[in-house]
Amino acid sequence: MTKRLRGRAAVEQRRRRLADEPLCRLCAERGVITPSTVPDHIKPLALGGLDIDTNIRCLCDRCHRMVTAEQFGKTRSKGMGGCDATGLPTDPTHPWAAALGRA
Repeated sequence: MTKRLRGRAAVEQRRRRLADEPLCRLCAERGVITPSTVPDHIKPLALGGLDIDTNIRCLCDRCHRMVTAEQFGKTRSKGMGGCDATGLPTDPTHPWAAALGRA
């Protein structure tokens, strides 16, 4: 695993990378303009990636969370998606559906 830069040098590196790529790369690919807030390692350090500029893409927090979850094998459970304005699940197969009378 590559050692991560720490301290003032890390803060300066992060600032420079965000200044170089101010918009989320993944949102921009979809035609959405979103400020980038996280310099993301394309190949994570934990998976052997290097902490070099060519291995960095700047993302918004939402895209960063999604990409990181995918890279480390985390996915949303099937049948657990969506909720209504009250926060209750809309999927009739959700475990709460029978208790809510929606099954």
